[in-house]
Amino acid sequence: MLVLSLLFFFLTPSLCSNNFDVVVYGSSPAGVSSAVAAGRLGLKVALYEPLKMIGGMGAAGNLALNDGGMSAERTGLAREFSLLNGKYYNVSTEVPHPESFVAAASFYSMLASANVTTVKLGCRLLSATRAVAQGVSRVGSITVLCEPEAVTAAVFIDASYDGEIMVALGDVEYTAGRESIAKYNESYAGARTPGWVGVHGPRNVSALGPDGKLIKYVSDLSELAPPGEADDALMAFQHRMCISGDADRIPWPKPTNYSPDDFLLIQRALEANNGSYNFFTSMPPSELPGYPGSKKKYCLCCGISIAASDQPGLNKGWASASWDRKQQIIADHTYFELGAFYFLANDPSVPSDVRKLFKNYGLCSDEFQDNGYMPHQLYIRISNRLVGDYVMTQNNIAVPRSKSDSIGVGDWSFDEHMTGKYAVPMGDGRYEVTLEGNFWPSLPNNTNWYDVPFKIMLPKVGTGSNLLVPVALSASAVAYTSTRIENMFMSLGTAAGVAAKQLVDGDASTVQEVNVGKVQAILTGTFLQRIHGPPFSKSL
Repeated sequence: MLVLSLLFFFLTPSLCSNNFDVVVYGSSPAGVSSAVAAGRLGLKVALYEPLKMIGGMGAAGNLALNDGGMSAERTGLAREFSLLNGKYYNVSTEVPHPESFVAAASFYSMLASANVTTVKLGCRLLSATRAVAQGVSRVGSITVLCEPEAVTAAVFIDASYDGEIMVALGDVEYTAGRESIAKYNESYAGARTPGWVGVHGPRNVSALGPDGKLIKYVSDLSELAPPGEADDALMAFQHRMCISGDADRIPWPKPTNYSPDDFLLIQRALEANNGSYNFFTSMPPSELPGYPGSKKKYCLCCGISIAASDQPGLNKGWASASWDRKQQIIADHTYFELGAFYFLANDPSVPSDVRKLFKNYGLCSDEFQDNGYMPHQLYIRISNRLVGDYVMTQNNIAVPRSKSDSIGVGDWSFDEHMTGKYAVPMGDGRYEVTLEGNFWPSLPNNTNWYDVPFKIMLPKVGTGSNLLVPVALSASAVAYTSTRIENMFMSLGTAAGVAAKQLVDGDASTVQEVNVGKVQAILTGTFLQRIHGPPFSKSL
């Protein structure tokens, strides 16, 4: 459990031997780009990662930079990363979705080029201190598992998916879950009525087991808030598993304490779909998009169906959970994912042609070998979010599209994954499994690009004066369904690393006072990062 210590003075470098100009917590693509940008500008940087593999969803999670829209979004360090991957495969083009071990190597190469020599894994946050002077608070130090002493810095960049430093400080405002419609006047906000819009696969799947109780992975409708009201629901997480169709694949392992009864939902979905299986997105075939190698690899994703690899509800309570509780939540996801595939490949209730199909696949033998061939990073699609003086919402995300203080470009529709599978009464004592939470409309005018303002990373004035938050950023739950893309996170991370130099050099005393114009000039001139959507200069 994170411990908060209040210090009513500013910590000085002499109090801690682990003193840096910039400390980045979380090696997500935003964290790597933050460290690289700050390092290339001559700052002394440390990067701490709680997992045992670098890169967040960009490597440890097997997603890389797969998602994203127009090329304006993948510029600067994101483009450099993609070109480095291409060099591994001896191609001159970008490879935004390489194999995960290649992605990790490219990230390490970028860090080395920026002279970021303090990169430590297995370093989860234990505590953070808050220093206060003249009514303004800042991060005084953090304590991480891998260091014997507290770590200090002029600037802290919280690039974790949960905003762990932000949460630990105690006075930086943040939120989690879905806001109500009334909060920001967002039509997509809050709980939603369970329904079938866009759902793949079968309907008419009974939610009750032979004993008359709810089957596993289905929730009671009484747990859902009224439509449009706030709740603590998070869109579904999952492991973006590396799946292989090659001869050297790892056969689907039978999870510990596996019970076929736990997968009655999948069995019933198959029966309702006349034995046809189309629940997991784009499988088969098994390919990484844009991957130039010869191996048959696939990045598992999602599905909007009764039996998709997204399993909402397993992440309940994640945002405020302890480290130990989060490990159990991760294990619950692993059990569901591996158990579902083992069931499909082996259970006699599954039609023989479906079993044969799934036996042709397995886990990638050359990925995540130290973690049972499973990604280290769970795909945390949304968690805690900063509440700054500026909050991006459904209404201002692309209105106006061009913003004077923009430091990056976003290009993704609203994209909310399932938040629940509920037993909905159908009459005559019948209960049907029905999905809740999905929506994916385009942004205004049916185009998805928008400028991302610098202030989306800033705590409210007077708090977190040396803290930048490029991932758990200041956005409503609705807006975050679009901003949660790793390409964009790299742009924001780069901007955070550039902005940090002004505090280190004494040109700004707080992150809220940073000269954004100077940040923009370095982003475009030094890092070749686009900071505005179309029309844009062809030279960048």
